[in-house]
Amino acid sequence: MNSETISNLGPLIIPVLGLCIPIVAIIMGVLAKMRRAELMHETVRQLVAQGREIPPQLLDGSLLADRPAGGNSGWQNKSVQLIFGATNAAAGLGLMVMFYAMRPDEWLWAIGCIPLFVGIALLVVWKMESKSAPR
Repeated sequence: MNSETISNLGPLIIPVLGLCIPIVAIIMGVLAKMRRAELMHETVRQLVAQGREIPPQLLDGSLLADRPAGGNSGWQNKSVQLIFGATNAAAGLGLMVMFYAMRPDEWLWAIGCIPLFVGIALLVVWKMESKSAPR
């Protein structure tokens, strides 16, 4: 390979490697879940072989996870919507201001509308659920 071929492949290699990062992360997450399930099944096999009772927390996964038995991670669904909604709205406003400051005569500021409107939608859902929820 000569240097011209390498310099022509450079712009192609960077996005390909960038796209490989989430794929590797997904594969690693799936492998970790499979390993966790394998360890849980082995524990159940050992308990059955010993004639001991299987704790229900082991079967629902609350003994293996770092969260409460109810499957809730400690945050209520309403508060998560509030946090994500406010974060998206703020990120959208920030992008709009940044792109407008970079090029005031261009349309790039409109890119910030995407996370802004997603955030507003999440805040609307949060508000509607907080009104309909029993106190």
